Amino acid sequence: MTGLVELVPIFNDNYVFFIRENETSQFVNLVDPGESEKCLRFLEEKKLILKNILVTHHHADHIDGIENLKSHCKSVQIYAPLKNKNQMPWAHHYVSQDQILKIENFNFKVLELPGHTQGHIGYFESQRNWLFSGDVLFGLGCGRLFEGNPEMMMASLQKIKLLPIETLIFCTHEYTLTNLNFTEYLIKTERIPKGFDFELFSEYKNEILEKRNSGLATVPLSLGTQLQVNPFLVATDLTHWAELRHLRNQF
Repeated sequence: MTGLVELVPIFNDNYVFFIRENETSQFVNLVDPGESEKCLRFLEEKKLILKNILVTHHHADHIDGIENLKSHCKSVQIYAPLKNKNQMPWAHHYVSQDQILKIENFNFKVLELPGHTQGHIGYFESQRNWLFSGDVLFGLGCGRLFEGNPEMMMASLQKIKLLPIETLIFCTHEYTLTNLNFTEYLIKTERIPKGFDFELFSEYKNEILEKRNSGLATVPLSLGTQLQVNPFLVATDLTHWAELRHLRNQF
């Protein structure tokens, strides 16, 4: 099954994802355009036609480019979380858990993933095992709990843990290096959850450092790797998980 995801960096550490069937496809979909200038430049340079915008949640760094994109791309269709309808009145389609979006040659299953925000959703492309996870899961980390609580976020992460192990996670922030430092702090202070794979972590650390030193993204993430080395996926006790989230907030 062919498919191409291209990352466009915006702001300090955000990514916008452009999704198309292959390099010759003229039509493209994008996820979480926090700004429009770089997106429009990408569309122009690649001679692409924007067909759909998928939104994971209502935070400004994920949606602030949409109004301008709409004005330039008149036929674009916008998909957004049903629970955030009031915050995003400009969307054309409001979606919720288990809806299947047949867009171009893609099948996106909607996953409700509250915790970071109450209405946060992810889009799982089931034919290619891609998850566009917004701000729920990061390399060696997870999103802050702005509107939710630990129980919500753990339940959301459990949904992700049940996806096929070969799933690639397209998260919208480049936080992996900071989370690497945090994970090493947990190891040093003996707070790392039981079941953590130290050998794989050592290999993954080298991969992260090599990519970042070369100016490359650490995204997409391998779910198979994250299941073994991401403290927030390895932890199974709610109290311990909440402690980890508190520590990360202060880190």
